[in-house]
Amino acid sequence: MTSTVSSSLLEAPAATAGTRRKIATLAMMTALVVSAFEGTVPTTAMPSIVRELGGTHLFSWVYASFLVASAVSIPVFSKLADRAGRRPIFTAGMLLFLLGSVLCGAAHSMHELIAARTLQGMGVGAIGPLVPTVIGDLYTLEERAKVQALFMAAWGAANALGPVIGGLIVSTMSWRWVFYVNVPFGCAAVALLLASYVDPPGRGLRVRSWRELTSFVKANLDVRGAILFALAASAMLLGLEDQAAFGFGVRVVLLAMAVVFGIMLVREVRGLRDDQGTPPLLPFAELADPVVRAGAIGSLFAGGLMYAIPAYVPFWFATERHESAVLAGVALIPFLVAWAVGSALGVKVLVRLGAVTVSRAGISLSGVGTLLVALAARMHAPTWFVFAALGIVGLGLGATANSTLVGPQSRVPWAKRGAVTGFMQVGRTLGGATVVALLALLPSAQGRFLVLALLALAGGRAITFAASWNRAGDPVPRA
Repeated sequence: MTSTVSSSLLEAPAATAGTRRKIATLAMMTALVVSAFEGTVPTTAMPSIVRELGGTHLFSWVYASFLVASAVSIPVFSKLADRAGRRPIFTAGMLLFLLGSVLCGAAHSMHELIAARTLQGMGVGAIGPLVPTVIGDLYTLEERAKVQALFMAAWGAANALGPVIGGLIVSTMSWRWVFYVNVPFGCAAVALLLASYVDPPGRGLRVRSWRELTSFVKANLDVRGAILFALAASAMLLGLEDQAAFGFGVRVVLLAMAVVFGIMLVREVRGLRDDQGTPPLLPFAELADPVVRAGAIGSLFAGGLMYAIPAYVPFWFATERHESAVLAGVALIPFLVAWAVGSALGVKVLVRLGAVTVSRAGISLSGVGTLLVALAARMHAPTWFVFAALGIVGLGLGATANSTLVGPQSRVPWAKRGAVTGFMQVGRTLGGATVVALLALLPSAQGRFLVLALLALAGGRAITFAASWNRAGDPVPRA
């Protein structure tokens, strides 16, 4: 028995086509770009930050604290958004992000900066999953897939341009404005959403005191599960994070802790049900649906490509190919452009043949493209060949990334859409961190891309296996 939900049970969009929906979409685009920038903009500001604040031995934690905080808070905010409504949780997450941004800009020591980056990361843990969740509320399946393609292209562009914009800000003003610049855009995103988006009746959070808020959280959030997930995810990410600069022994201990806490989390989640007391933190029950299950598996493998390609392609161009800094910087453009194209083209296949078909074909195509990149690394192929291969990777990954999000969203009602969206994003984060850490063990670009290609091709088989448990849910019903 799957958890397939017929289209008649899926709630209507939160804003009909027109001005309000356009404003809400603009709000989400603004929030996405701001949060994406903050993941990469500080890269070019770090030399100036270290010169002024000192604490060179701590600078890696500026990145690690942000990554861990955002990852562990995703399922918490996603679940609360289903229970309390999108407006209050998005607003709280953005305000937390902006508070962290202001404190980052005002930091007078590296310790203060790390603490403030942790607040920023927690805010991104709300913004990240709620942007595609709100888009899922606003648009039908056919519309949503096209809009998600645009948002994914914006996310990729923001990540690629982040260091460039950061460099311009640092050279013309001060490194502190790398963080302060978030405030007006973040406030605009909140104002636009509040003016345009309305949660369904009975879904919005209405509390008048701290006691009511505390009672609401206890009744609607598996606190024990949230703590276990935070411990498991933190231990895993810190154990894998290269910038954390831990020794081998410490990493082994952290990864062992991640396994132990992960087992405890699974036992905790399996003992809870949505209709009996406190709902579980993670939507494991929805994995009974083959589309959701295939989306979760696909998110793990897609996350590996999404993180590894931006991490290693520019590095490969600058070190082993000895290309100029400019060419190394633009090396990802074919990948990002093809990503947007793949997301858009995948829509027609998705609505006709289902999300599983698109996910499987897309990740397999990405594997072929990555195999060509590995071949280019071995043969020292010309730049045009590398760009073409990266375009193939982006074309397949764009289709996969879109379908592994839109497909599962369309299988659940409004009250579970946030949790399922967050679950897919957690999978991408954990998959990406794991693959990037594994590739760091390999000495050459050729080996890294070959392993990445094999993982992508294995991802296609894994998606097929996950969906084959029950074919009843494919293709995806139209929302």
